[in-house]
Formats: sequence, structure tokens, C-alpha cells
Amino acid sequence: MSTSPLSASSQEEYMVEAITNKRFKNGRAEYEIKWQGYSDNEKTWEPIENLQSVMTYVLEFEQSLKASGEGSYDDGDSADEIISIKKDNDGQNLLFQVSWKQKNRRAPQVSWINQSSLKMHNPEILIDYLLKKIKWPNSK
Repeated sequence: MSTSPLSASSQEEYMVEAITNKRFKNGRAEYEIKWQGYSDNEKTWEPIENLQSVMTYVLEFEQSLKASGEGSYDDGDSADEIISIKKDNDGQNLLFQVSWKQKNRRAPQVSWINQSSLKMHNPEILIDYLLKKIKWPNSK
């Protein structure tokens, strides 16, 4: 559970300096917050519910993700192939680096997506990837 400076029970509200990252935990988006006057070591992950008073920052961050040209299910793109896998910052979930089939024919892009998004939108490429990785015994 997050110890959010913006939680309803908090009397003091901290100032957001920047949103620096986004992740999905248990299927829900969380944003990494850099707090004004605090070091990078004191960044926290906050669910969207805790950020209602700073939605401008969230919207700007989301726009910057779209402007980066990466593929996105939101844009009608679909994941084409899994390139690699890593664990998220908490080590709780898997992240997949995928190449994208892009609806509007932009140059091919690669980005990281969480396991729940991949399972929901493109389970077939997850299955294909795992089947390629399985070492089958030689059949006689």
C-alpha cells in the first residue's frame, strides 16, 4: 500500500515536481512522482485516485508518452512480437518489450507493456513466444 502524501487522511499536501514514470500494478495504473524539495530516492508510486488535484501533470505525462511515437493499444495498434521480458520495479509483474503493428503506418516502434495488457489484447503472441522458448525433447 502506498504512503501517499496526497491521501485523504493526510493533513499536509506535497507539491508535485514531475511525473517520471508509469506502471501497472494489479491491473491498475500508478505514476511515479518526483516531489518538490525531495530527492530522487524519495519518489513514490501513486494510484490515479491520489492524483486528482494534479491531473494537469498526469495529462501532460500521458501526452508525452503519446508524442514519443511508441505503439499503444489506445491508438488502435496491436503488439506484433515480443522482443524481451523483464520484471517491473517491484519484481511483482512481468513487462514485455514488444514491437508494434501500427494502424496509421508510422515507423515501427518498440516499447514496454505490462503482462495484463498483453494478455488482454494479444494473448496469441504471448503463447507463440512461450512455445518458442520451450525445449521439446526429441521425438522418435
